[in-house]
This record gives sequence, structure tokens and C-alpha cells, in this order.
Amino acid sequence: MTTAPIVIPADPNTVAVKSLDDDGWIPYDLGDDVLSGEPDTKANILRTVGVKTPTLAASSFSADPSTFKWDFPNDESFVLLEGHIAITFDTGERFDLRPNDAISIPAGRTGTCEVYEPSRKFTVVTSG
Repeated sequence: MTTAPIVIPADPNTVAVKSLDDDGWIPYDLGDDVLSGEPDTKANILRTVGVKTPTLAASSFSADPSTFKWDFPNDESFVLLEGHIAITFDTGERFDLRPNDAISIPAGRTGTCEVYEPSRKFTVVTSG
């Protein structure tokens, strides 16, 4: 299998377009944060810089059934496109998400993600 080169616009004024069906998915290793299962996490990056924000990441993310720790060092919002996940924050707050659910999480939260079935989300991370 040949992997196409990953193209991420370096200039924030460039319009970026991707398909979730392209072969631009790259491994996203969770290392020691995996608590159970084999998440086989991958990212498909659309943008890594913003015009007005010092940190801007727009990407798709996929994971297989598993449980892992997750930190939110920056503001993060996402829409779950496929699957079923739950996020339980260290505060005890729990959010059960299914396709078409959206969530916006303020920076500084930490918690545990439980992926119940293969899932994909579109994520935007910002700071500044």
C-alpha cells in the first residue's frame, strides 16, 4: 500500500480541503494513556495554524473500542460523526455522545474517554 504525502497548509490564509475517505490518516499514539483495549487512534489533519489564534488544530480523529486518559490543554470542540463515546471528567461530570452530538470543552479539563464502538469526530482546538 502506498501512502500519499500529508499536505497541511503552512499559510493560515490558505483554504484547506480534505475528505474523511482519503488516505491522509496518520497514527496518533496514546502511549501509556491507554487503560484498556486497542484504540488504533488516527488523525487526519486539516490545519495546524490559524490567522488569529496561535494554536489552531482542525482535524478528524478516529478510535476503536478502548478506554484512555485524555487531557484538554487547550479549548476543544468536536462533533461526533460516527460511533459512541463517553467522556468522564476528573470532576465527575460525564457526557455520553452519539453521532451528531457536539461538545465544547474549556482548556484545563482532564478525564477518561470510553470508546464503545469505532468512532470518528471532527475536532477544532484553539488557544489564544
